[in-house]
Amino acid sequence: LYVEISIDGARPETHDEFRGIPGAFEMAVRGVKNCVEVGLWTQVAMTVTKSNVSELPEMIKTCEEFGVQGLTCFNFVPTGRGVFITENDLSPREREEVLKYMVSEVLKGRKIQIVSTAPQYARVALEIESALKASEIVIPTHFWNPRFSRAVAGITEFIGGCGAGRFYFALDPDGTITPCVFMPVKVGNIRDVKDVEDFWSTCPVFWDLRDRDRLAPHCGECKFRFVCGGCRARAYGYLGDYLAPDPGCINNLHVWEELVRGRALARPLHRSP
Repeated sequence: LYVEISIDGARPETHDEFRGIPGAFEMAVRGVKNCVEVGLWTQVAMTVTKSNVSELPEMIKTCEEFGVQGLTCFNFVPTGRGVFITENDLSPREREEVLKYMVSEVLKGRKIQIVSTAPQYARVALEIESALKASEIVIPTHFWNPRFSRAVAGITEFIGGCGAGRFYFALDPDGTITPCVFMPVKVGNIRDVKDVEDFWSTCPVFWDLRDRDRLAPHCGECKFRFVCGGCRARAYGYLGDYLAPDPGCINNLHVWEELVRGRALARPLHRSP
C-alpha cells in the first residue's frame, strides 16, 4: 500500500497559504506521522513554485526526519485553480536549477528518494551522470524506480518521461476518462466502456501521446524525447495542444518568453488581480 500526502512547504505558513486552510500543515504532518507509524510506504508530495522553492532543502531534511520513503516534487500545471496563479510557476531556468539540485542531493546518498514529475528530471539526471562518467548510477524518476524493478531498464525509452495515456489514464468522479489528472481532455466515460483493454489499445488520443515523433518542435526534435518528451499537461494548459512544446523546459525557453510577453498561441500567463 502506497500513501502520498501533500505538504507544499517546510513551514506551516507556506503550506497553509497555498492550501487556503489555516492549520492544514499540522493536519498533513499528523497524517504523515500516522502513516509512518503503522509502517505504510509513505511519500510527501510538494508542488514546487516560486513561493516555496527556497524551502526545498529544508523540506528534504524534514522528510528524512519524518522517516518517509521519499519526496515527490510535482511540476506546476496550469489547470483547475492553477490557471489563476501561473505567475507562481517556475521559469525554465529556475526549473533547471531545481532539477540539478535534486539530482545532486540524490548523488549525496540522502536517506530518502527524491523524484520529480517534471519529465526533464530524467534528461538532467542523464546529463549529470554523463558529465561525471558515472553510467552505473541510476537516478530514480517519478515514473521508474530501480528499487522496484531493474528488469525494466531495457525499456526506459517507453517508460521515460510523461506517462499520460502511455501507461495510465485518469478517472473523474463521474466516470470521465482523461489521459492525466492534470489534463482535462475528455476521451470517453468508463460507464460506456465495454472492454477497458480494448479502449486502452485503440483510443486515438492515447496513441497520439505514445508517439513521440508526433510531438511538435522542439520536443519532437529533441534527442531526449524518448526519456523526457515534455509534460503534455503543461503543453495543453499553456498552449491548448497536448502535442505542443512544454514551455517549462530550458530547451523551450523561447516558448516561455513568448508566454511571458503574452504572444503565445493560446493561453498567456495569467496575472492575479
